[in-house]
Amino acid sequence: MPMSNLRFLSLPILLLSWGSSFAAIQAGANLSTNQVMTGEAFVLQVQVSDDKKEELPWPQVGGLEHFQVSKNTSMSSSSQTTIVNGHVSQSSAYITTFVYTLTAQQPGNFTLGPIRYEFKDFKQELGSAAITVSKSVAGLAAQSFLSKRKAYVGEQILYTLRIVPKEGVQSISLPEGMQKFIGEKFFFEQLDKNFTPKIETINGQQVKVFDAHIALFPLLAGKASLEGIPVEYQVVRRQRRGQSMFDAFDDAFFGGGNVITQRAIAESQKMEVLSLPPGAPTGFTGSVGQYALSAKVDKNAVAAGDAITLTVTIRGNGQPKSMTKPVMPDLQDFEVFDPEESSSSAQQGNTQWTTKVFKYALVPHRQGSYKLSQIAFPYFDPERGAYARAESAPIEIQVGPGKEENATFSRALPQREIAELGSDIRHIKTDVARLENEGDLPYHHVWFAGLFTLPPLALAGALVLRRRRDRLRSDSAFLRKTQAGSKMRRRLKEAQQALTAGKPREFYQELSEALIGFVSDALNQEFRGMTLDEAKTALASKGAAVGTIATYETLMQRCDFVRFAGLSASALELKSDMDSAEKLLEQLDRELG
Repeated sequence: MPMSNLRFLSLPILLLSWGSSFAAIQAGANLSTNQVMTGEAFVLQVQVSDDKKEELPWPQVGGLEHFQVSKNTSMSSSSQTTIVNGHVSQSSAYITTFVYTLTAQQPGNFTLGPIRYEFKDFKQELGSAAITVSKSVAGLAAQSFLSKRKAYVGEQILYTLRIVPKEGVQSISLPEGMQKFIGEKFFFEQLDKNFTPKIETINGQQVKVFDAHIALFPLLAGKASLEGIPVEYQVVRRQRRGQSMFDAFDDAFFGGGNVITQRAIAESQKMEVLSLPPGAPTGFTGSVGQYALSAKVDKNAVAAGDAITLTVTIRGNGQPKSMTKPVMPDLQDFEVFDPEESSSSAQQGNTQWTTKVFKYALVPHRQGSYKLSQIAFPYFDPERGAYARAESAPIEIQVGPGKEENATFSRALPQREIAELGSDIRHIKTDVARLENEGDLPYHHVWFAGLFTLPPLALAGALVLRRRRDRLRSDSAFLRKTQAGSKMRRRLKEAQQALTAGKPREFYQELSEALIGFVSDALNQEFRGMTLDEAKTALASKGAAVGTIATYETLMQRCDFVRFAGLSASALELKSDMDSAEKLLEQLDRELG
Protein backbone atom coordinates (compact mmCIF):
# COMPACT_ATOMS: atom_id res chain seq x y z
CA MET A 1 0.00 0.00 0.00
CA PRO A 2 1.60 3.33 -0.98
CA MET A 3 2.12 5.89 1.71
CA SER A 4 -0.53 8.49 1.00
CA ASN A 5 0.77 11.14 3.38
CA LEU A 6 4.23 11.09 1.83
CA ARG A 7 4.38 13.35 -1.16
CA PHE A 8 6.83 13.49 -4.05
CA LEU A 9 7.78 17.07 -4.89
CA SER A 10 10.15 18.34 -7.54
CA LEU A 11 11.78 21.59 -6.46
CA PRO A 12 14.32 23.06 -8.92
CA ILE A 13 16.77 25.44 -7.26
CA LEU A 14 17.94 28.50 -9.19
CA LEU A 15 21.71 28.78 -8.98
CA LEU A 16 23.09 32.27 -9.35
CA SER A 17 26.46 32.46 -11.08
CA TRP A 18 27.86 34.06 -14.18
CA GLY A 19 24.89 32.52 -16.01
CA SER A 20 21.75 30.90 -14.71
CA SER A 21 21.00 27.19 -14.75
CA PHE A 22 18.80 24.72 -12.90
CA ALA A 23 20.21 22.05 -10.62
CA ALA A 24 18.06 18.96 -11.30
CA ILE A 25 17.60 17.92 -7.65
CA GLN A 26 14.44 16.00 -6.80
CA ALA A 27 13.42 14.12 -3.68
CA GLY A 28 10.55 11.78 -2.88
CA ALA A 29 9.55 9.06 -0.44
CA ASN A 30 7.34 5.98 -0.48
CA LEU A 31 6.33 3.32 2.03
CA SER A 32 5.60 -0.34 1.30
CA THR A 33 2.64 -0.45 3.74
CA ASN A 34 1.26 1.39 6.78
CA GLN A 35 -0.48 -1.60 8.40
CA VAL A 36 1.81 -4.28 9.84
CA MET A 37 2.03 -6.94 12.53
CA THR A 38 4.57 -7.01 15.34
CA GLY A 39 7.75 -8.63 14.12
CA GLU A 40 6.88 -7.88 10.50
CA ALA A 41 9.28 -5.79 8.42
CA PHE A 42 8.31 -3.01 6.03
CA VAL A 43 10.33 -0.63 3.88
CA LEU A 44 10.67 3.16 3.63
CA GLN A 45 12.50 4.47 0.58
CA VAL A 46 13.72 8.02 0.03
CA GLN A 47 15.01 8.75 -3.48
CA VAL A 48 17.12 11.79 -4.33
CA SER A 49 18.03 12.65 -7.92
CA ASP A 50 21.00 14.88 -8.69
CA ASP A 51 22.69 15.94 -11.92
CA LYS A 52 26.14 15.29 -10.38
CA LYS A 53 27.65 12.09 -9.09
CA GLU A 54 28.39 12.89 -5.47
CA GLU A 55 27.91 11.35 -2.06
CA LEU A 56 24.65 12.59 -0.57
CA PRO A 57 23.76 12.80 3.12
CA TRP A 58 21.02 10.67 4.69
CA PRO A 59 17.54 12.16 5.12
CA GLN A 60 16.15 13.29 8.46
CA VAL A 61 13.41 10.85 9.54
CA GLY A 62 11.43 11.23 12.75
CA GLY A 63 9.70 8.40 14.61
CA LEU A 64 12.35 5.73 13.97
CA GLU A 65 12.70 5.04 17.68
CA HIS A 66 9.52 2.91 17.58
CA PHE A 67 11.04 0.39 15.16
CA GLN A 68 14.07 -1.80 14.67
CA VAL A 69 15.96 -0.14 11.80
CA SER A 70 18.34 -1.47 9.13
CA LYS A 71 19.70 0.99 6.53
CA ASN A 72 21.47 0.77 3.18
CA THR A 73 21.87 2.82 0.02
CA SER A 74 22.15 2.19 -3.72
CA MET A 75 22.90 4.41 -6.70
CA SER A 76 21.76 4.23 -10.31
CA SER A 77 22.13 6.56 -13.27
CA SER A 78 20.28 7.45 -16.44
CA SER A 79 20.92 9.71 -19.40
CA GLN A 80 18.63 11.48 -21.86
CA THR A 81 19.33 13.02 -25.25
CA THR A 82 17.06 15.85 -26.40
CA ILE A 83 16.90 17.41 -29.86
CA VAL A 84 15.20 20.82 -30.06
CA ASN A 85 15.37 22.83 -33.30
CA GLY A 86 18.35 20.81 -34.42
CA HIS A 87 20.28 21.44 -31.18
CA VAL A 88 21.33 18.25 -29.39
CA SER A 89 21.69 18.26 -25.62
CA GLN A 90 22.39 15.42 -23.25
CA SER A 91 21.61 15.30 -19.54
CA SER A 92 22.43 12.75 -16.87
CA ALA A 93 20.77 11.99 -13.56
CA TYR A 94 22.26 10.12 -10.59
CA ILE A 95 19.61 8.63 -8.30
CA THR A 96 20.53 7.71 -4.73
CA THR A 97 18.03 5.48 -2.92
CA PHE A 98 18.08 5.50 0.88
CA VAL A 99 16.40 2.32 2.14
CA TYR A 100 15.10 1.87 5.70
CA THR A 101 14.00 -1.66 6.58
CA LEU A 102 11.78 -1.22 9.66
CA THR A 103 10.49 -3.93 11.98
CA ALA A 104 7.61 -3.21 14.35
CA GLN A 105 8.39 -4.13 17.96
CA GLN A 106 5.05 -3.62 19.72
CA PRO A 107 1.41 -3.01 18.77
CA GLY A 108 0.00 0.52 18.64
CA ASN A 109 -0.46 3.58 16.44
CA PHE A 110 2.73 5.43 15.50
CA THR A 111 3.79 8.33 13.29
CA LEU A 112 6.68 7.90 10.91
CA GLY A 113 8.00 11.36 10.17
CA PRO A 114 8.30 14.18 9.57
CA ILE A 115 10.71 13.29 6.75
CA ARG A 116 12.97 16.07 5.56
CA TYR A 117 15.80 16.23 3.07
CA GLU A 118 18.53 18.86 3.06
CA PHE A 119 21.58 19.11 0.82
CA LYS A 120 23.50 22.34 0.35
CA ASP A 121 20.83 24.91 -0.63
CA PHE A 122 18.18 22.28 -1.28
CA LYS A 123 15.52 21.73 1.41
CA GLN A 124 12.29 19.78 1.09
CA GLU A 125 9.63 18.42 3.41
CA LEU A 126 8.47 14.95 2.31
CA GLY A 127 5.61 14.46 4.75
CA SER A 128 4.76 11.82 7.35
CA ALA A 129 2.62 8.68 7.69
CA ALA A 130 0.51 6.98 10.35
CA ILE A 131 1.57 3.38 11.02
CA THR A 132 -0.82 0.88 12.61
CA VAL A 133 0.88 -2.09 14.28
CA SER A 134 -1.32 -5.04 15.27
CA LYS A 135 -0.39 -7.90 17.55
CA SER A 136 1.19 -10.67 15.53
CA VAL A 137 -0.68 -13.86 14.80
CA ALA A 138 0.96 -17.09 13.77
CA GLY A 139 3.50 -16.23 11.05
CA LEU A 140 7.08 -16.87 10.12
CA ALA A 141 10.57 -15.48 10.41
CA ALA A 142 12.72 -14.81 7.34
CA GLN A 143 16.51 -14.79 7.58
CA SER A 144 19.20 -14.38 4.92
CA PHE A 145 22.83 -15.47 4.65
CA LEU A 146 25.68 -14.97 2.16
CA SER A 147 28.41 -17.57 1.68
CA LYS A 148 30.92 -14.73 1.07
CA ARG A 149 31.08 -11.04 1.91
CA LYS A 150 33.88 -10.39 -0.57
CA ALA A 151 33.99 -11.91 -4.06
CA TYR A 152 35.23 -11.25 -7.59
CA VAL A 153 33.13 -10.12 -10.53
CA GLY A 154 31.53 -13.25 -12.02
CA GLU A 155 32.22 -15.49 -9.00
CA GLN A 156 29.36 -17.65 -7.73
CA ILE A 157 28.02 -16.75 -4.27
CA LEU A 158 25.36 -18.68 -2.39
CA TYR A 159 22.49 -16.60 -1.04
CA THR A 160 20.32 -18.53 1.43
CA LEU A 161 16.86 -17.34 2.40
CA ARG A 162 15.74 -19.28 5.48
CA ILE A 163 12.05 -19.36 6.38
CA VAL A 164 10.98 -20.52 9.84
CA PRO A 165 7.18 -20.95 9.90
CA LYS A 166 5.07 -20.84 13.02
CA GLU A 167 1.93 -22.81 13.74
CA GLY A 168 -1.00 -21.93 11.50
CA VAL A 169 0.96 -21.05 8.35
CA GLN A 170 -0.89 -22.50 5.36
CA SER A 171 1.29 -21.56 2.37
CA ILE A 172 4.60 -19.83 1.60
CA SER A 173 5.62 -18.18 -1.68
CA LEU A 174 8.44 -16.02 -3.03
CA PRO A 175 7.54 -12.94 -5.05
CA GLU A 176 7.47 -12.86 -8.84
CA GLY A 177 10.11 -10.72 -10.52
CA MET A 178 12.94 -11.59 -8.13
CA GLN A 179 15.36 -9.50 -10.19
CA LYS A 180 13.96 -6.21 -8.88
CA PHE A 181 14.78 -7.29 -5.32
CA ILE A 182 18.21 -8.73 -6.14
CA GLY A 183 19.12 -5.68 -8.24
CA GLU A 184 20.78 -5.06 -11.59
CA LYS A 185 24.26 -5.68 -10.17
CA PHE A 186 23.75 -9.46 -10.04
CA PHE A 187 22.90 -12.30 -12.40
CA PHE A 188 21.12 -15.05 -10.46
CA GLU A 189 19.79 -18.58 -10.74
CA GLN A 190 17.31 -20.00 -8.23
CA LEU A 191 18.62 -23.42 -7.24
CA ASP A 192 15.61 -24.78 -5.38
CA LYS A 193 12.52 -25.16 -7.53
CA ASN A 194 10.35 -26.33 -4.62
CA PHE A 195 10.39 -25.66 -0.88
CA THR A 196 11.33 -28.79 1.06
CA PRO A 197 11.18 -28.69 4.86
CA LYS A 198 13.99 -29.94 7.04
CA ILE A 199 14.74 -29.98 10.75
CA GLU A 200 17.37 -27.60 12.14
CA THR A 201 18.49 -26.69 15.65
CA ILE A 202 17.80 -23.00 16.36
CA ASN A 203 18.40 -21.56 19.85
CA GLY A 204 18.69 -25.10 21.21
CA GLN A 205 15.33 -26.24 19.78
CA GLN A 206 14.49 -28.56 16.90
CA VAL A 207 12.38 -26.58 14.44
CA LYS A 208 11.13 -27.03 10.88
CA VAL A 209 12.68 -24.67 8.33
CA PHE A 210 12.52 -24.06 4.58
CA ASP A 211 15.69 -22.95 2.80
CA ALA A 212 15.66 -21.24 -0.59
CA HIS A 213 19.11 -21.20 -2.23
CA ILE A 214 20.00 -18.69 -4.94
CA ALA A 215 23.26 -18.63 -6.93
CA LEU A 216 24.41 -15.03 -7.36
CA PHE A 217 27.01 -13.78 -9.85
CA PRO A 218 28.13 -10.14 -9.32
CA LEU A 219 28.26 -8.12 -12.54
CA LEU A 220 29.88 -4.88 -11.37
CA ALA A 221 32.81 -4.17 -9.07
CA GLY A 222 32.35 -2.03 -5.96
CA LYS A 223 30.07 -1.98 -2.94
CA ALA A 224 26.86 -3.95 -3.46
CA SER A 225 23.76 -4.49 -1.37
CA LEU A 226 20.94 -7.01 -1.55
CA GLU A 227 17.54 -5.78 -0.47
CA GLY A 228 15.50 -8.00 1.80
CA ILE A 229 13.41 -10.42 -0.26
CA PRO A 230 9.76 -10.40 0.87
CA VAL A 231 8.10 -13.74 1.63
CA GLU A 232 4.32 -13.93 1.47
CA TYR A 233 2.41 -16.43 3.57
CA GLN A 234 -1.13 -17.19 4.64
CA VAL A 235 -2.30 -17.94 8.16
CA VAL A 236 -5.67 -18.89 9.60
CA ARG A 237 -6.86 -16.75 12.50
CA ARG A 238 -9.45 -18.69 14.50
CA GLN A 239 -11.57 -16.89 17.12
CA ARG A 240 -14.91 -17.19 18.97
CA ARG A 241 -17.26 -14.29 18.25
CA GLY A 242 -19.71 -14.75 21.09
CA GLN A 243 -21.26 -17.06 23.65
CA SER A 244 -23.91 -18.64 21.43
CA MET A 245 -23.81 -22.39 20.97
CA PHE A 246 -23.65 -21.78 17.23
CA ASP A 247 -20.33 -20.02 17.67
CA ALA A 248 -18.78 -23.44 18.11
CA PHE A 249 -18.82 -23.75 14.34
CA ASP A 250 -16.02 -21.18 14.32
CA ASP A 251 -13.90 -23.40 16.51
CA ALA A 252 -10.71 -24.82 15.05
CA PHE A 253 -12.23 -28.29 15.25
CA PHE A 254 -14.70 -27.32 12.55
CA GLY A 255 -12.14 -25.42 10.48
CA GLY A 256 -13.64 -21.96 11.02
CA GLY A 257 -11.59 -18.73 10.93
CA ASN A 258 -10.24 -16.06 8.63
CA VAL A 259 -7.39 -16.55 6.15
CA ILE A 260 -4.94 -13.64 6.39
CA THR A 261 -2.14 -12.92 3.88
CA GLN A 262 0.95 -11.44 5.47
CA ARG A 263 4.50 -10.70 4.43
CA ALA A 264 7.89 -10.99 6.13
CA ILE A 265 11.08 -9.40 4.81
CA ALA A 266 14.55 -10.74 5.47
CA GLU A 267 17.24 -8.26 6.43
CA SER A 268 19.36 -6.76 3.66
CA GLN A 269 22.91 -7.96 2.99
CA LYS A 270 26.01 -6.02 1.96
CA MET A 271 29.16 -7.19 0.23
CA GLU A 272 32.21 -6.01 -1.69
CA VAL A 273 32.80 -7.04 -5.30
CA LEU A 274 36.42 -7.07 -6.51
CA SER A 275 37.59 -6.29 -10.04
CA LEU A 276 39.55 -8.95 -11.90
CA PRO A 277 43.29 -8.19 -12.02
CA PRO A 278 45.02 -7.17 -15.28
CA GLY A 279 46.87 -9.67 -17.43
CA ALA A 280 43.95 -11.78 -18.67
CA PRO A 281 45.17 -14.45 -21.12
CA THR A 282 44.11 -14.64 -24.78
CA GLY A 283 40.67 -16.19 -25.11
CA PHE A 284 39.51 -15.22 -21.61
CA THR A 285 35.78 -14.43 -21.68
CA GLY A 286 35.12 -13.54 -18.05
CA SER A 287 34.68 -17.01 -16.51
CA VAL A 288 35.44 -17.00 -12.78
CA GLY A 289 35.41 -20.13 -10.61
CA GLN A 290 36.59 -23.72 -10.97
CA TYR A 291 36.64 -25.34 -14.43
CA ALA A 292 37.57 -28.66 -16.04
CA LEU A 293 37.91 -29.51 -19.73
CA SER A 294 37.94 -32.84 -21.53
CA ALA A 295 38.14 -33.74 -25.22
CA LYS A 296 37.66 -36.91 -27.26
CA VAL A 297 37.24 -38.01 -30.90
CA ASP A 298 34.82 -40.58 -32.23
CA LYS A 299 37.68 -42.44 -33.99
CA ASN A 300 41.46 -42.30 -33.79
CA ALA A 301 42.13 -43.74 -37.25
CA VAL A 302 40.62 -42.26 -40.39
CA ALA A 303 41.32 -41.87 -44.11
CA ALA A 304 42.26 -38.47 -45.53
CA GLY A 305 39.15 -36.57 -46.56
CA ASP A 306 36.88 -38.35 -44.06
CA ALA A 307 35.35 -36.45 -41.12
CA ILE A 308 36.18 -36.86 -37.44
CA THR A 309 33.93 -35.61 -34.63
CA LEU A 310 35.85 -33.85 -31.87
CA THR A 311 33.80 -33.35 -28.69
CA VAL A 312 35.04 -30.78 -26.14
CA THR A 313 33.26 -30.63 -22.77
CA ILE A 314 33.71 -27.74 -20.32
CA ARG A 315 32.30 -27.88 -16.79
CA GLY A 316 32.45 -25.02 -14.29
CA ASN A 317 30.67 -23.13 -11.56
CA GLY A 318 31.02 -19.60 -12.96
CA GLN A 319 28.40 -17.48 -14.64
CA PRO A 320 26.85 -19.65 -17.40
CA LYS A 321 26.81 -16.85 -20.00
CA SER A 322 30.60 -16.39 -19.71
CA MET A 323 31.35 -19.93 -20.91
CA THR A 324 32.20 -19.71 -24.62
CA LYS A 325 34.21 -21.72 -27.15
CA PRO A 326 37.54 -23.21 -26.02
CA VAL A 327 40.90 -22.07 -27.40
CA MET A 328 41.81 -24.55 -30.13
CA PRO A 329 45.38 -25.56 -31.15
CA ASP A 330 46.85 -25.06 -34.62
CA LEU A 331 44.89 -27.36 -36.95
CA GLN A 332 46.35 -26.28 -40.30
CA ASP A 333 46.25 -29.84 -41.63
CA PHE A 334 42.51 -30.07 -40.93
CA GLU A 335 39.45 -28.29 -42.18
CA VAL A 336 37.56 -27.20 -39.07
CA PHE A 337 33.82 -26.47 -39.11
CA ASP A 338 31.92 -24.32 -36.60
CA PRO A 339 30.84 -26.46 -33.62
CA GLU A 340 27.41 -27.50 -32.50
CA GLU A 341 26.84 -26.22 -28.95
CA SER A 342 24.68 -27.52 -26.12
CA SER A 343 24.40 -26.46 -22.48
CA SER A 344 22.95 -27.84 -19.26
CA SER A 345 23.00 -26.88 -15.58
CA ALA A 346 22.76 -29.05 -12.48
CA GLN A 347 22.86 -28.45 -8.76
CA GLN A 348 25.50 -30.29 -6.75
CA GLY A 349 25.07 -29.58 -3.08
CA ASN A 350 24.48 -25.85 -2.88
CA THR A 351 26.48 -25.02 -6.01
CA GLN A 352 25.27 -24.65 -9.57
CA TRP A 353 27.47 -26.32 -12.16
CA THR A 354 27.15 -25.63 -15.88
CA THR A 355 28.28 -28.04 -18.58
CA LYS A 356 28.79 -26.92 -22.18
CA VAL A 357 29.53 -29.32 -25.01
CA PHE A 358 31.10 -28.27 -28.34
CA LYS A 359 31.13 -30.77 -31.23
CA TYR A 360 33.56 -29.95 -34.04
CA ALA A 361 33.74 -31.67 -37.43
CA LEU A 362 37.40 -32.07 -38.52
CA VAL A 363 38.45 -33.21 -42.00
CA PRO A 364 42.18 -34.12 -42.40
CA HIS A 365 43.78 -33.08 -45.69
CA ARG A 366 46.65 -35.59 -45.92
CA GLN A 367 47.90 -38.78 -44.32
CA GLY A 368 50.19 -38.80 -41.32
CA SER A 369 50.31 -39.02 -37.53
CA TYR A 370 48.84 -36.07 -35.63
CA LYS A 371 48.59 -35.12 -31.97
CA LEU A 372 45.89 -32.70 -30.87
CA SER A 373 47.02 -30.96 -27.73
CA GLN A 374 46.44 -27.81 -25.72
CA ILE A 375 42.70 -27.54 -26.23
CA ALA A 376 42.20 -25.05 -23.41
CA PHE A 377 39.70 -22.84 -21.61
CA PRO A 378 41.19 -19.84 -19.72
CA TYR A 379 39.48 -18.72 -16.52
CA PHE A 380 40.14 -16.86 -13.28
CA ASP A 381 40.56 -18.95 -10.13
CA PRO A 382 39.24 -16.89 -7.16
CA GLU A 383 40.76 -19.24 -4.60
CA ARG A 384 44.28 -18.61 -5.92
CA GLY A 385 43.54 -15.08 -7.11
CA ALA A 386 45.17 -15.84 -10.48
CA TYR A 387 44.32 -16.75 -14.05
CA ALA A 388 44.46 -20.43 -15.00
CA ARG A 389 43.79 -22.77 -17.93
CA ALA A 390 41.75 -25.97 -18.05
CA GLU A 391 43.39 -28.24 -20.64
CA SER A 392 42.62 -31.59 -22.23
CA ALA A 393 44.95 -34.56 -22.58
CA PRO A 394 46.66 -34.95 -26.00
CA ILE A 395 44.69 -36.90 -28.64
CA GLU A 396 46.54 -38.98 -31.25
CA ILE A 397 45.01 -39.40 -34.72
CA GLN A 398 46.32 -41.65 -37.50
CA VAL A 399 45.35 -40.51 -41.00
CA GLY A 400 45.75 -42.95 -43.88
CA PRO A 401 45.53 -42.35 -47.64
CA GLY A 402 42.10 -41.39 -48.80
CA LYS A 403 40.17 -40.23 -51.82
CA GLU A 404 41.75 -36.80 -51.90
CA GLU A 405 45.28 -38.13 -51.71
CA ASN A 406 44.67 -40.90 -54.27
CA ALA A 407 43.39 -38.27 -56.67
CA THR A 408 46.56 -36.26 -56.07
CA PHE A 409 48.88 -39.23 -56.54
CA SER A 410 47.17 -40.26 -59.81
CA ARG A 411 48.45 -37.15 -61.50
CA ALA A 412 52.01 -38.58 -61.51
CA LEU A 413 51.81 -41.66 -63.76
CA PRO A 414 54.51 -44.40 -63.64
CA GLN A 415 56.98 -44.73 -66.52
CA ARG A 416 55.43 -48.06 -67.71
CA GLU A 417 52.04 -46.41 -68.19
CA ILE A 418 53.68 -43.55 -70.14
CA ALA A 419 55.38 -46.10 -72.48
CA GLU A 420 52.08 -47.88 -73.12
CA LEU A 421 50.39 -44.59 -73.81
CA GLY A 422 53.15 -43.67 -76.32
CA SER A 423 52.13 -46.47 -78.68
CA ASP A 424 48.84 -44.74 -79.28
CA ILE A 425 50.41 -41.41 -80.30
CA ARG A 426 50.01 -40.51 -83.97
CA HIS A 427 52.20 -37.90 -85.68
CA ILE A 428 50.52 -34.85 -87.09
CA LYS A 429 51.02 -34.39 -90.81
CA THR A 430 52.85 -31.21 -91.84
CA ASP A 431 52.23 -31.24 -95.59
CA VAL A 432 48.99 -29.29 -95.35
CA ALA A 433 48.43 -26.01 -97.10
CA ARG A 434 49.38 -22.79 -95.33
CA LEU A 435 46.47 -21.14 -93.52
CA GLU A 436 45.09 -18.00 -95.06
CA ASN A 437 44.48 -14.75 -93.09
CA GLU A 438 47.34 -15.38 -90.63
CA GLY A 439 46.98 -11.82 -89.38
CA ASP A 440 43.82 -12.86 -87.58
CA LEU A 441 45.62 -15.45 -85.45
CA PRO A 442 45.65 -14.73 -81.67
CA TYR A 443 49.42 -14.24 -81.32
CA HIS A 444 49.25 -11.17 -83.59
CA HIS A 445 47.04 -9.30 -81.01
CA VAL A 446 48.25 -7.16 -78.06
CA TRP A 447 45.98 -8.91 -75.58
CA PHE A 448 47.72 -12.22 -76.36
CA ALA A 449 51.00 -10.82 -75.02
CA GLY A 450 49.14 -9.66 -71.91
CA LEU A 451 48.24 -13.24 -71.12
CA PHE A 452 51.90 -13.87 -70.22
CA THR A 453 51.58 -11.43 -67.27
CA LEU A 454 48.78 -13.45 -65.63
CA PRO A 455 50.94 -16.26 -64.14
CA PRO A 456 53.29 -13.84 -62.27
CA LEU A 457 50.31 -11.87 -60.98
CA ALA A 458 48.57 -15.05 -59.86
CA LEU A 459 51.77 -16.20 -58.11
CA ALA A 460 52.11 -12.83 -56.33
CA GLY A 461 48.48 -13.02 -55.21
CA ALA A 462 48.98 -16.56 -53.94
CA LEU A 463 52.03 -15.46 -51.93
CA VAL A 464 50.06 -12.59 -50.38
CA LEU A 465 47.22 -14.93 -49.46
CA ARG A 466 49.66 -17.45 -47.99
CA ARG A 467 51.41 -14.82 -45.88
CA ARG A 468 48.04 -13.59 -44.67
CA ARG A 469 46.97 -17.15 -43.81
CA ASP A 470 50.25 -17.80 -41.97
CA ARG A 471 49.83 -14.56 -40.03
CA LEU A 472 46.26 -15.45 -39.11
CA ARG A 473 47.53 -18.76 -37.69
CA SER A 474 50.45 -17.28 -35.75
CA ASP A 475 49.11 -13.86 -34.71
CA SER A 476 46.01 -14.24 -32.52
CA ALA A 477 45.58 -10.46 -32.20
CA PHE A 478 45.55 -10.04 -35.99
CA LEU A 479 43.12 -12.98 -36.28
CA ARG A 480 40.70 -11.44 -33.74
CA LYS A 481 40.83 -8.05 -35.42
CA THR A 482 40.30 -9.60 -38.87
CA GLN A 483 37.26 -11.57 -37.70
CA ALA A 484 35.79 -8.74 -35.61
CA GLY A 485 33.64 -7.38 -38.42
CA SER A 486 32.15 -10.73 -39.46
CA LYS A 487 31.38 -11.67 -35.85
CA MET A 488 29.76 -8.27 -35.28
CA ARG A 489 27.52 -8.67 -38.36
CA ARG A 490 26.50 -12.18 -37.28
CA ARG A 491 25.54 -10.98 -33.80
CA LEU A 492 23.61 -8.02 -35.18
CA LYS A 493 21.76 -10.40 -37.49
CA GLU A 494 20.85 -12.59 -34.49
CA ALA A 495 19.75 -9.47 -32.60
CA GLN A 496 17.55 -8.48 -35.54
CA GLN A 497 16.01 -11.96 -35.57
CA ALA A 498 15.20 -11.69 -31.84
CA LEU A 499 13.75 -8.22 -32.45
CA THR A 500 11.53 -9.53 -35.24
CA ALA A 501 10.42 -12.47 -33.07
CA GLY A 502 9.43 -10.09 -30.24
CA LYS A 503 11.97 -11.41 -27.71
CA PRO A 504 13.39 -8.30 -25.99
CA ARG A 505 15.62 -10.12 -23.50
CA GLU A 506 17.27 -12.23 -26.23
CA PHE A 507 17.55 -9.08 -28.37
CA TYR A 508 19.47 -7.16 -25.70
CA GLN A 509 21.60 -10.25 -24.96
CA GLU A 510 22.78 -10.37 -28.59
CA LEU A 511 23.18 -6.59 -28.68
CA SER A 512 25.36 -6.72 -25.56
CA GLU A 513 27.46 -9.52 -27.07
CA ALA A 514 27.91 -7.49 -30.26
CA LEU A 515 29.07 -4.40 -28.34
CA ILE A 516 31.40 -6.25 -25.98
CA GLY A 517 32.68 -8.74 -28.55
CA PHE A 518 33.53 -6.16 -31.21
CA VAL A 519 35.68 -3.93 -28.99
CA SER A 520 37.33 -7.02 -27.43
CA ASP A 521 38.29 -8.38 -30.87
CA ALA A 522 39.19 -5.01 -32.39
CA LEU A 523 41.54 -4.11 -29.53
CA ASN A 524 42.62 -7.67 -28.58
CA GLN A 525 41.67 -6.79 -25.02
CA GLU A 526 39.01 -8.73 -23.17
CA PHE A 527 36.20 -6.40 -22.10
CA ARG A 528 34.16 -9.19 -20.48
CA GLY A 529 34.58 -8.94 -16.72
CA MET A 530 35.40 -5.21 -16.89
CA THR A 531 33.31 -2.67 -15.05
CA LEU A 532 31.65 -0.06 -17.23
CA ASP A 533 34.08 2.60 -15.98
CA GLU A 534 37.06 0.37 -16.86
CA ALA A 535 35.63 -0.24 -20.34
CA LYS A 536 35.17 3.51 -20.89
CA THR A 537 38.77 4.17 -19.83
CA ALA A 538 40.07 1.46 -22.19
CA LEU A 539 38.09 2.88 -25.12
CA ALA A 540 39.34 6.41 -24.40
CA SER A 541 42.96 5.21 -24.30
CA LYS A 542 42.53 3.67 -27.77
CA GLY A 543 41.20 6.87 -29.37
CA ALA A 544 37.40 6.57 -29.06
CA ALA A 545 35.64 9.95 -28.98
CA VAL A 546 33.85 11.21 -25.85
CA GLY A 547 30.44 11.12 -27.56
CA THR A 548 31.03 7.58 -28.80
CA ILE A 549 31.96 6.40 -25.30
CA ALA A 550 28.84 8.06 -23.85
CA THR A 551 26.64 6.25 -26.38
CA TYR A 552 28.43 2.97 -25.58
CA GLU A 553 27.73 3.47 -21.86
CA THR A 554 24.05 4.27 -22.45
CA LEU A 555 23.47 1.21 -24.64
CA MET A 556 25.31 -1.15 -22.25
CA GLN A 557 23.22 0.11 -19.34
CA ARG A 558 20.04 -0.40 -21.38
CA CYS A 559 21.11 -3.97 -22.19
CA ASP A 560 21.88 -4.79 -18.53
CA PHE A 561 18.68 -3.21 -17.19
CA VAL A 562 16.47 -5.21 -19.55
CA ARG A 563 18.37 -8.49 -19.11
CA PHE A 564 18.98 -8.41 -15.38
CA ALA A 565 16.70 -5.76 -13.82
CA GLY A 566 13.46 -6.66 -15.59
CA LEU A 567 13.13 -3.28 -17.34
CA SER A 568 10.53 -3.39 -20.13
CA ALA A 569 11.07 -1.79 -23.53
CA SER A 570 8.54 -0.77 -26.16
CA ALA A 571 8.78 -1.79 -29.81
CA LEU A 572 9.82 1.76 -30.69
CA GLU A 573 12.61 1.69 -28.08
CA LEU A 574 13.83 -1.68 -29.35
CA LYS A 575 14.03 -0.37 -32.91
CA SER A 576 15.77 2.82 -31.74
CA ASP A 577 18.36 0.84 -29.75
CA MET A 578 19.04 -1.39 -32.76
CA ASP A 579 19.66 1.64 -34.98
CA SER A 580 21.86 3.26 -32.31
CA ALA A 581 23.93 0.07 -31.94
CA GLU A 582 24.53 -0.20 -35.69
CA LYS A 583 25.66 3.44 -35.91
CA LEU A 584 27.79 3.07 -32.77
CA LEU A 585 29.60 -0.02 -34.08
CA GLU A 586 30.31 1.74 -37.39
CA GLN A 587 31.71 4.70 -35.46
CA LEU A 588 33.85 2.45 -33.24
CA ASP A 589 35.16 0.66 -36.33
CA ARG A 590 36.38 3.99 -37.73
CA GLU A 591 37.78 5.38 -34.47
CA LEU A 592 39.54 2.22 -33.32
CA GLY A 593 41.18 1.74 -36.73
